[in-house]
Amino acid sequence: MSGSSIKRFVISTLICAPFFAAGCTTAKEPLVPKLAPGPSSFSNYLIGEYAVRHREMQDATEFLSQIQDAADVPPSLAENIDRQLFTILAGEGRIDEAAKVAEKTGAEDMMNQLVLVIRDVAHDDFKAALTGVDKMTSSGLGAYVKPLIQAWVVAANKDIASAQKALQPLGKQKGLEALYHLHSALLYEYDGQLKKAEEQYLQAGEGPNGISLRLAELYGGLLVKQDRQEEARKVFEKYFTAHPESLYIQAMLDELKSGKLGKMPPLTIKDGIAETLFGLSSSLRSQSTRQAGLIMGRLALHVKPDFPIAQILVAEILETDQRFVDANTVYATVPKNNPFSWSARLRMALNLDDMGKTDDAVDILEKMTKQHPDRLEAYTTLGDVLRHRERFEGAQAAYEKALKLIGDNVERYHWNLFYSRAITLERLKRWDEAEPLFLKALELEPNQPFVLNYLGYSWIEMGKNIDRAQKMIEEAVAQRPRDGYIVDSLGWVLYKAGDYETAVRHLERAVELQPSDPVINDHLGDVYWKVGRNREARFQWKRAKSLDPSQDLMDQLDRKLENGLEEN
Repeated sequence: MSGSSIKRFVISTLICAPFFAAGCTTAKEPLVPKLAPGPSSFSNYLIGEYAVRHREMQDATEFLSQIQDAADVPPSLAENIDRQLFTILAGEGRIDEAAKVAEKTGAEDMMNQLVLVIRDVAHDDFKAALTGVDKMTSSGLGAYVKPLIQAWVVAANKDIASAQKALQPLGKQKGLEALYHLHSALLYEYDGQLKKAEEQYLQAGEGPNGISLRLAELYGGLLVKQDRQEEARKVFEKYFTAHPESLYIQAMLDELKSGKLGKMPPLTIKDGIAETLFGLSSSLRSQSTRQAGLIMGRLALHVKPDFPIAQILVAEILETDQRFVDANTVYATVPKNNPFSWSARLRMALNLDDMGKTDDAVDILEKMTKQHPDRLEAYTTLGDVLRHRERFEGAQAAYEKALKLIGDNVERYHWNLFYSRAITLERLKRWDEAEPLFLKALELEPNQPFVLNYLGYSWIEMGKNIDRAQKMIEEAVAQRPRDGYIVDSLGWVLYKAGDYETAVRHLERAVELQPSDPVINDHLGDVYWKVGRNREARFQWKRAKSLDPSQDLMDQLDRKLENGLEEN
């Protein structure tokens, strides 16, 4: 099959595990020209807004700061500038500067109040923080932000009993019970009441979502502090069994086994507050509240700069905004001796590739394979990067090494590795080797839509196993009805079967879903020709030519435009 005709939608689940789900993108950093000052305050405001839209936050801060107190700025615009500047500064981790803006405006919204409290905490002024937290709103997001922050600030000023009392409103809110038990455990651990802390950790894990990565780490850490390594191992293994792609827990298990997992230092008030802010950031990282999530993450790092899991989270949020340079700057701050460093370097490599710096990405990954030749992830990521850039020989070699590492210890989640290597071999025109790997991927994950689609489409192109291929693609479409590539496959199998009228409907839908793909537009042109819609067929072929097709497809399109569709 030609490179242009394969199904191009491939997900690397070995890397995009649940912990990294926000980060798998392929867009490059936006190229924004150097911004120059305008002739007026209003023009500089517009330049600042332009910088915000293009995620150039340093420029945005510079231009908005210049006009913050300008005499020619009307009050309504000045308020907007202050709000925008506060949000940018807090999101960039410039918390002391953001606090000054919050003090200037006197705004009483929760985020302004929280930034002022965290500034005081970072400066060890817990009395001022207590005064500030008492003033915080309890409405909206404050309904669960305030009890969490208040509990820790009260603990710094009074006693644990008072802190636990301040936390209680959280436990009465439906759906927040696990969060309540987690922070109750942390407060008891801070106070040295380890038995009560353990009871609360266990209750936190009984919630509907079970034990989270962070809960596993914290509870396991408490056990290690008490020299209960075997029990800690069971906690980590329980999480790893449910989430076998977790690079961090695997690293924790490795360190525990080797005796390198040291006891965590005693909890501090700042640790507890940073933990609160990290949890809030993790909860708010979705599309609609992502900026709030970023600010919470930055606040956590302001209180506790050496906090790898929060550093990873902040970097991931920046990735979601396609701020790959900024994300990598944060990833680079994760200490090399921390278990999260491995994950951070994998993400840095993927971001470099997204920015078009593939050789730099490959260099990082090759060094990682040499550092830990027994670890799978660097080989699979290297293969993914090279395959994405159509450097198939190198990708094939990386995947082959990964499969050798697995040996006979094949797990269900390895389907993606077999799938990725199969694609690479197919692109190298080594179908006899690729086909068994596609089938192995299906054996491991029988209803995986991407495997069903790719293998089914490949069989259709070869004219083999047509009935089975059609059923496979129909199943894939049922699972992903809005995936243009998969819908195209169904249209194409119907075309190959001679059911042109039905094929038209599916291929038109595929073009709606994926309008910029030259192969899908070419397919629609072919089926239009078959049903006598020749003018529309030529239009689709011309459109396909404008969409940067491969040279092989370009030659086919030229022949069709000159002679029409040749009958087989």
